[in-house]
Amino acid sequence: MSALIGVTAFIFVLLNTLFWCIFLLSFAVLKLLLPIESWKIFFTKLIIFIGECWIFCNKAWINLLHKPKWKVNGFQKLDSKNWYLVTANHQSWADIFVLQSITNRNIPMLKFFMKDVLKWVPIIGLAWWALDMPFLKRYTKDQLEKNPKLRGRDIEQMKKSFGRYSRYPVSIFSFAEGTRFTEDKKLKQKSPYQKLLLPKTGGIALALSTMPYIKSFINFTIKYDSEHRTFWKFLCGKMNDVTVEVEIIEIPESFFGNDYLNDESFRQEIKDWLNQIWLKKDKLLIK
Repeated sequence: MSALIGVTAFIFVLLNTLFWCIFLLSFAVLKLLLPIESWKIFFTKLIIFIGECWIFCNKAWINLLHKPKWKVNGFQKLDSKNWYLVTANHQSWADIFVLQSITNRNIPMLKFFMKDVLKWVPIIGLAWWALDMPFLKRYTKDQLEKNPKLRGRDIEQMKKSFGRYSRYPVSIFSFAEGTRFTEDKKLKQKSPYQKLLLPKTGGIALALSTMPYIKSFINFTIKYDSEHRTFWKFLCGKMNDVTVEVEIIEIPESFFGNDYLNDESFRQEIKDWLNQIWLKKDKLLIK
């Protein structure tokens, strides 16, 4: 029975994505071609509305098929005219569905940091592109040694995205761990946390140093009662019991306007700040 639910859920995901992608891509191409800034802003707002409809329909099939028991503590509807910086622990692709369902139309749309390779994923990659998600290409140490000109290029990509986001309020989202949690990854990193990987500060620090209009940091802690964490198990309805703890944190004024690349004291300060948040998050997950 659960397999049938999983197949049905997958069909819903596929059809919902295909349907809204037609509109997303059509308006995204128009926005790209039009030279008038006011029209670009108009189509941006229209694309965001379509994205919100897509998320709403995803939540609808989740409620229909799974009847999930999601407990959300500490979250409230915030000002849609403000910019926010958002993070969460990362365990499964299901995290994205949970977070989008909770935040949809309660805060400006989440703009996820996406790995560059994801833009080549059929259909969904085009949808993320149309929604103006920031695609980031990371370079290995070997690549940087062979071609030093690549150094800092990922930072420039982020700055370019952040420049676009000055036109309209967004919620900049980063899975600070950079990848999904597994015990093997935790051991490899020698992470001091029981249920978390080490947080990476780069994306968060750069957002703070280049977007002074961000004032609040929203910290989501996602805890699944089930040990099943795969996307297939989510589609099958095996991850329905979820508790989400939400903390809204005022960002220290001293974090804004710093040079992330060249200011070592700022890098250390934000690292210490994020590690304190991670300690608290870890305690919530091991309760």
